[in-house]
Amino acid sequence: MKTNRLCIILPAFALLAVLPLSGCEKKDAPADDAEAAGRILPIRVIPAESRMFESRLTVQGSLEAKNYANVAARTEGTLDEIWVDEGDMVEAGKTELFQIDPSRVQNALTIAKQNLLVAQASLAVAEASAEKVRAEAKKAELDFARYERLHQDGRVTENEFESFQVANEQAKAGIAVAEAQVDLSKRHVKSAEASVSIAQENFNDSKLVAPLSGAISSRSAEPGEHINSGRIILRIDDLSVVDAAAFIPAQYYPEITPGVTRFHLKINGQDAGMFPVTYRSPIISTTLRTFEIKGRVDAENGLAVPGSMADLTIVFESHENLGVPSSSILYRGGVPTVFVVEDGKAATRQVKEGLQNDGWTEILSGLKAGERVVTEGQTQLRDGNDVNILE
Repeated sequence: MKTNRLCIILPAFALLAVLPLSGCEKKDAPADDAEAAGRILPIRVIPAESRMFESRLTVQGSLEAKNYANVAARTEGTLDEIWVDEGDMVEAGKTELFQIDPSRVQNALTIAKQNLLVAQASLAVAEASAEKVRAEAKKAELDFARYERLHQDGRVTENEFESFQVANEQAKAGIAVAEAQVDLSKRHVKSAEASVSIAQENFNDSKLVAPLSGAISSRSAEPGEHINSGRIILRIDDLSVVDAAAFIPAQYYPEITPGVTRFHLKINGQDAGMFPVTYRSPIISTTLRTFEIKGRVDAENGLAVPGSMADLTIVFESHENLGVPSSSILYRGGVPTVFVVEDGKAATRQVKEGLQNDGWTEILSGLKAGERVVTEGQTQLRDGNDVNILE
């Protein structure tokens, strides 16, 4: 049986497109890799160089005022006046903040002072009475002594002697009563003085003065409200001293030493500098397994605003060593490898990696300083390929 070959007539432009496949012959496709093609690959290189590497941990934290004051009402009553608002700057010991019901505490102070005057007058009367009693007792004592001598001489009757003896004893008892009355009056005076002191303190407390210099960061009451003693009305934050605070996983507790450990700080993505850790919590939270650290930051650069989010990069170790861009490292058979250029050809170097920081990897072994490491085009290279270094 004869088999016919099917021939298809195509337009000329189509023939050009399929020319390598026309006819009855089949040719192998040219090799695609660099070695088969014998091409010179364009690459870019960078010398392996020594640089600083850090063992570090980045956590998110926040900025907070080191010193602040929650200003609470010290007495109960109606909030009569409040003279500051959020954002106002205040000065310690000078800026008046608010006043609570001054008329009520003023009346209480007036009454307390009047009661003190009454107590002091009563004491004066008691002391004068006691002095009179002591004088009368002295005369009774002298009369009794005289009649006692007369009685011994038989010149007065027994009845007369006994009457002077009783009078003397009564005078002595009168002194004790008068002195007890003086002591009681003194206690009344002390009690009245304490009442005046309390009333004066309440009067003073009705008008609050700033205990701290800084800015009013919150206000929670308005004039006319009834205020209970202890209610917080204002918060003042000292903006001159700011801490960066963050919580760190418990396993890093032994590695952080206040005054020694340092951290890089970024505030809203902007580099704010490097600062020492000034505080490490004395305990680790048993619930979260974290502990708090704080560091004093520069509040004068305009970035350190309490309440801002911040990134703290804690540096545990810092040293200088050879490094290459992390993107230049390939993994051939699971082994970290870089290509270097020697006499116009690519050569592989199996390396041992260390720390990685900011797009660079520390090289512990397998590479020398100054060797030209391929940073672009390395994925197409094979050992021994000819290369063209691009500027």
